[in-house]
Amino acid sequence: MKSQNALHFSVPLMAMMLLLVLPSGLLSAADSLDVSRLREGSEAWNARRAAETGFVPDLSGADLKGRKFRGFDLHGARLAGADLGQSDLSGANLSGACLDSSNCQGTLLDGAVLKGASLRGSTLDGVVLEGADCSGADFSGADLRRAECSKAGFRGANLQNAHFREASLRSVDFSGADLRGAYLWRAVLDGAVLMGVKVSDTTVLESGRYADAAWAAANGAVSMAELIVPTAVAAHASSQDQTRRVTASGGKKEGNSRVNSVLNLWRRTGPVDAPYDAAQFEMVKSDWREWNRLRRQNPSMRVNLTEARYDHKNLAQINLQGADLQKASLRGTDFSQSDLRGADLRGANLSEATLVDVDLAGADLRGAKLWRANMSRTRLNRAKVSAATILDSGKPATGEWALKHGALYMAD
Repeated sequence: MKSQNALHFSVPLMAMMLLLVLPSGLLSAADSLDVSRLREGSEAWNARRAAETGFVPDLSGADLKGRKFRGFDLHGARLAGADLGQSDLSGANLSGACLDSSNCQGTLLDGAVLKGASLRGSTLDGVVLEGADCSGADFSGADLRRAECSKAGFRGANLQNAHFREASLRSVDFSGADLRGAYLWRAVLDGAVLMGVKVSDTTVLESGRYADAAWAAANGAVSMAELIVPTAVAAHASSQDQTRRVTASGGKKEGNSRVNSVLNLWRRTGPVDAPYDAAQFEMVKSDWREWNRLRRQNPSMRVNLTEARYDHKNLAQINLQGADLQKASLRGTDFSQSDLRGADLRGANLSEATLVDVDLAGADLRGAKLWRANMSRTRLNRAKVSAATILDSGKPATGEWALKHGALYMAD
């Protein structure tokens, strides 16, 4: 019986891994003619856009990594799922463009116009948006860690659940922007305009504290109650939204088809002789960047890694927010700069793990073992601990320790 189960699992898992290594061009939905026209240069491209007012470039999923598009007129373009990593789009016009789930890691977008553009769930780690006009744009769920956004305009932008950790936000205009659920830990906000921004008790400030009514009043912001949407409803809404986008694009999906295929595969694949999801376990272990992208695009996905063994693995910068890691073996694991907010780590073994700059806010650490773990600059706001929690010192957690670190001391 076990061999049949193993066979049942191995086939879809191999298919999933094959999808991950296939060149993105093979799964691209981009119009090859539109891609080839880009090579003509900005002057010819912009002249065509001016002459053909109905021309809407379809570059969805295209591999445009490391290319130069300075000053290109890409307003309204379809760039969902495109790879623009390390490309130069300085001064480009991307107003109203769709860049959902795109890769803009390290991309130059200084002085670019992104008014009303959609970048939901996009990877913008290390992007340069200095002086860019992002007013009214949708960056919900986008990864903007270490982004250079000085003097950019995010007026009225949707920044819900956007990740701005260690980003430079000097003199940024956030007037009227929606920052509910946004993550600003260690971002630099010197001179930023926050008048009228929406925040909630899930907004993480640059200090690591959560936004509250007092902070909002002091900064001219608006404190709003967080609307909790049941997972089933959120999943249904996401499915409906995807259906609408497919219909609107004439049957072609906007977004990363590789990721969508993997998601569908995950829904068919379950754990085999293990309490954790085997496909999730393998992906976390093999490709953290693809995993993080998947989490951004499917935030309501349940992560089941109960009793998983990642001893001495490198899981730095991974997104395991809300993951079920009960009784997981994580001895000596490197979680540097990882997001473990709200994770269930009850009974997990984190002895000698590297937890430098890790966010454990709201995580459940009751019964967890943290002996000799490196907890330098670890964020523990509202993390749950108990007498059964063994600290890095080897001593059990106490109410006094919890109070000092902003954690919650609870009975087992």
